Amino acid sequence: MISRFVIGASHTLNRGNFNSLRIECSLTVEVPEGDDYEVLKDKAQSELRRLLEETYKAQYKADGYK
Repeated sequence: MISRFVIGASHTLNRGNFNSLRIECSLTVEVPEGDDYEVLKDKAQSELRRLLEETYKAQYKADGYK
């Protein structure tokens, strides 16, 4: 039985002139007894995608892009 899992994602942002920025995030999820691991995993993946996209957009805007 799985009681905890860690899930992560990353994206590399090309900043030009041979520079890049790697954005990474991860979540540790506790799986309460009786909860469905697959459902929690899917929710965690969706949340990671949202966080990664939000961070990517913020960095892209900070670099002066619209």
